[in-house]
Amino acid sequence: MPVKSKSVKMIIISLYIICAALLLVEFFYHRHGHFDFELWFGFYAGFGLLAYLFIVLSATQLRKWLKRSEDYYD
Repeated sequence: MPVKSKSVKMIIISLYIICAALLLVEFFYHRHGHFDFELWFGFYAGFGLLAYLFIVLSATQLRKWLKRSEDYYD
């Protein structure tokens, strides 16, 4: 079943709108951080992005180390 490009565009636009709305909520929500850098605008969004990038990039490097040949179980 082919994916319709109109539905994919709608999903991507919806995700952008949700992300922007969640970022704008920070103006109205008072946080109580343990450290000063936790109070920076967009800190948790940036931290989440960096954590995601770290996991993905480290997994690609780990795959090179753990990879087995195709006939490993033969």
